[in-house]
Amino acid sequence: MSERFAPFTAAQCESLRAALESPKVRDVNELAALRASLTDVDHPLTALRALAREDPDWSARFFERAVPAILDAAWALVAQGVPSIPVHTAGRRARAVIPRAAIPGWLAHLFLGTLPRPSLLHPSLNGGTLLLRDAPHELAKLQCMMELFVRARARPLAGRFTVERRVAPPRDEATWSYEKAPLSPFTVDATGLIEDADDHLQADFANRYLGGGVLTGGCVQEEIRFSVAPELLMGMVVSPMMEAREAVLLHGAERFAAVQGYGYKMRFDGAFTDAAPRLADGTPDVSVVAFDALDFRKGDPASQTDPARMLRELEKARAAFLHDARALPVATGNWGAGAFLGDPQLKAVLQWIAASACKRAVRYYTFGDARVDGLAAFAAQAPRHFDGAGALWKRVLAVAPRRPDDLFAALLA
Repeated sequence: MSERFAPFTAAQCESLRAALESPKVRDVNELAALRASLTDVDHPLTALRALAREDPDWSARFFERAVPAILDAAWALVAQGVPSIPVHTAGRRARAVIPRAAIPGWLAHLFLGTLPRPSLLHPSLNGGTLLLRDAPHELAKLQCMMELFVRARARPLAGRFTVERRVAPPRDEATWSYEKAPLSPFTVDATGLIEDADDHLQADFANRYLGGGVLTGGCVQEEIRFSVAPELLMGMVVSPMMEAREAVLLHGAERFAAVQGYGYKMRFDGAFTDAAPRLADGTPDVSVVAFDALDFRKGDPASQTDPARMLRELEKARAAFLHDARALPVATGNWGAGAFLGDPQLKAVLQWIAASACKRAVRYYTFGDARVDGLAAFAAQAPRHFDGAGALWKRVLAVAPRRPDDLFAALLA
C-alpha cells in the first residue's frame, strides 16, 4: 500500500515558482543567495567552492550546464500545481511507479534544500549536508550526481522507475530445516562488478535507512551505487526504514557517471554511457535490491553465529531474493562483511541458502577478498554433501556457533 506525500503547500509552490521562474545564477555566491531565499538558511556551499578551486573547468561547466538543469527541473515540478509522490509504510508490501522524467525535479529540490522527508522513519533528504563537505570522495559523489541533471536536460529520461517494498512471511529455524529446494547453481567471480551484471538481480548492501550515508559522509558499496545512478535516491523519498524481514527492490535506474577507487579513495572518472538493456518504453532494465545486514560495529561480532542472528540474516536475504516471475539470478558478494564487521563466509552461505529457497542462481563477486578464497571449492562440493537448502542450514546451525577458523571446511567435514 502506498500513500501520497505532498511536500509543498499551494502557497509554497507559489513562492518556489516566483523564486525559480527566471533566476540568474552565474557563480557560487549567486547560487548560495538563491538557496538562502528558498530555505531561509544561509549555506556556504563548501563543496562547490572546493571544486571551483581544484577544477575551474568543472566549475565552469557546472554553472553553464548543471545549474540551469537543476533550476529548470525544480521549477517544472511545481509549475503545474502541488506535486505529490507515493510513499510506503514500514511493514507493508507496496509498489510505487514514478515517471523517470519527473525524477530530476524531485532531486533538484533535494539539493536546493526544499524537499522535506516524509517521516522520521525515512532517510534524511538533506542534500545540503553533501554540499558542506570538501573531502575528495564527497566531491566525487557530488560530481557523479550532477551528471544526471546535465543528461536529463539534453534529453528527458524515458520510462519509469519502480520502488517495490518486499516483506517475507516469517519462517522459524525448524521450518528452514525442512526446506527441500536443491542448492541452486553458484558461480564465483573474483574480478567483476555487481553493477555490470546485466540480467541479474543486483545486490545493494544497504543500510536499514535506504541510501546509507550517500548524503552524509559514507562511501562504500551502497553510497557509490547511489552516486553513479542518482535515480536510486528516489527510493529514499519513497521507502522508510527497513524492518527485519523487508527489502526494497529498485528497478529502472541508469548509471550516469564512472568512478575509480573505493571508499575514501573514490574519485570521479567522468560521464558514463550505460549499456544496460532497455524495455520498450526506454526504462533501463536494471533491478537493484537493497537489504541491510546486522551491524556489529557497536556490538560483539562473535555473536553473529547465535542462531537467532543467523536466522535474521537468512530471513533478510529471503526477503531480498523472493521468487517472482522473472527469477533473475542474484549478483551479490560480501554482504555486511565490510564496515558492518560480518563474517563473509557465513554471509555467503546464508545468502546461498536463501537464494536456493527462492529458486535463484547466484553469481558471487569476491572483489579479491582472501577471506572467501575457499568459496568456489565449497560451492562445487556442497551439493554432494547436502540434499537441499534445509540440510545445509541444519549443518550451519550445528557448526557455525563453534566459530571455526574456516567455516567452509568445517561445514564439509
